[in-house]
Amino acid sequence: MKGKRVRKKSGVKALLDSVKKANAAPPDGVSVSISPITFVMAVFFVAFGMAYEFVCSLTAVILHEFAHARVAKKLGYALNNIKIMPYGAALNGSAELTPKHEILIAMAGPAVNCIFGLIFAAMWWLIPVSYAFTHVFCLCNIYIGVFNLIPVYPLDGGRILLALLSMRVKRKKAYTAMRVVSVVFGAVMIALFILSAVYALNPCFLAVGLFMVCSALIPDRRSQYYALFALNGRKKRMSKPLETKIFAVSDRATVTELIRSLDPDKYCSFDIYDEDLAFVTRINEGELTEIAGSYGYGCPIGEAIAQKKQKY
Repeated sequence: MKGKRVRKKSGVKALLDSVKKANAAPPDGVSVSISPITFVMAVFFVAFGMAYEFVCSLTAVILHEFAHARVAKKLGYALNNIKIMPYGAALNGSAELTPKHEILIAMAGPAVNCIFGLIFAAMWWLIPVSYAFTHVFCLCNIYIGVFNLIPVYPLDGGRILLALLSMRVKRKKAYTAMRVVSVVFGAVMIALFILSAVYALNPCFLAVGLFMVCSALIPDRRSQYYALFALNGRKKRMSKPLETKIFAVSDRATVTELIRSLDPDKYCSFDIYDEDLAFVTRINEGELTEIAGSYGYGCPIGEAIAQKKQKY
């Protein structure tokens, strides 16, 4: 019997097939998708013999997004969709994010990229031979980290600026202003791409320009953070068994101090004690988020509970 002929995949097809596997939805309702621009960049890099550079860039982007997701989870948020772009992810902030938390989450990605870049650069002094196979990955991390700090939405720098502006003006007004800036910046990048054709064609200008314009004019509403400890977040977390965790805390502790103790992987409750260590009451994380919304994060938990009892 004749054996079947096996057709070997081309470099471009093999690379694209490996990237497409990331589009499957992982557990916990978080889906991962790849931007069409990323596929275009993959074809370009492979066509010009830079498949290794593309893999390094994609790895740096994944590290970048993992940092966002990790810090977000630590702060009590989760992302329902991660859309991988050549320079990061086009994320559109949910109204549930506080400005302070949005800044911390946005800073996490560039910080991790810069840290990895510095670590590998330091290795060159200790192990000079490592430069030959680490310099591309190092540069990719530095480029992606620094690029994402540009204060243009939806880059991380733009998200930080948006959060800062939201503290002074209404969120909607700040968001509109940032989108206009993004369109202008994208148009400049596209113009630079056209000009580069005269000297040395640089498709990166075009990719960045399209990314900026499309993200500003056609925002992907699927990519949003949701609060793990809010009602919808709790429902998603409790779709599978959760271990319970109980804290003992003074009634003089602030709401913020209690929220910092919340664990996304456990269902948390708090036993509140007065200054004489007499038991006052027990509240769960759902009641805690309601108290935070009604009485503020800086309010002592005992005072908030007393006000709540008087109200009802």
